[in-house]
Amino acid sequence: MENKLIIGDRFDGVLLETIKGKSSSRPRVRPLEHFDKEIRVEFPRNLREENPIGTRFRADVKVSQKTKNGEPSGNPYLVATDSSIIKLEFKPSKSIKAIKLNTVSDRAYEYIEKEFKTDPSLIQFLDFREKAYQNSIIEPKKTDSTSSNTKRSHIIKTYALSRANGKCESCNDDAPFLKRNGQPYLEVHHIIELSNGGSDSPQNVAAICPNCHKRVTHGQDAEEFNNKLKNKITELEKELTE
Repeated sequence: MENKLIIGDRFDGVLLETIKGKSSSRPRVRPLEHFDKEIRVEFPRNLREENPIGTRFRADVKVSQKTKNGEPSGNPYLVATDSSIIKLEFKPSKSIKAIKLNTVSDRAYEYIEKEFKTDPSLIQFLDFREKAYQNSIIEPKKTDSTSSNTKRSHIIKTYALSRANGKCESCNDDAPFLKRNGQPYLEVHHIIELSNGGSDSPQNVAAICPNCHKRVTHGQDAEEFNNKLKNKITELEKELTE
């Protein structure tokens, strides 16, 4: 689904892919969802150059536009938030590596292509799920850096929203509304709060609607409601493992 671009809008965990540039041989990145694939994405150069064409990422993006003399100039484009970028293990059937040529221009690249003997059929969600487990924090340590914790927590949050796929993981209803950018609005809840020793992992988070979130926090039956949610997520993760 493509959305009307509103400058300043942010999108969570958008699927992105490295591709060959059209106007130059320099590799670039395009979105695979929510947007026209031709829209420009501002993305770290080292990640574009170090990974084969077809490498996929998830990242938060912001709709931006340059200005000139206080007026909008050029087409809107996307800016990926560096701290949110998550590289996926998806591998295309061909590995196409961009090699920068030793020339004066920084736009000159040669592409080395290698075809795999087997065509890996990896499911994007399960790939992302594996990444979430790899970045889980079961017993947070005080020595972990703030940036590291933020990065890991972001992966877990994005995973929970991806797992929910627009439906509350408590009441099973559709998200109550779509955000201005078209994404379903759900809130990520830690079943056992981190401050109480809960883990930052797929088994301890649920993407739920605001009503269920208020109930699990302030409801008369909050504890019982939360325990039911815990059992539900445990069973769901067990089924996904099988």
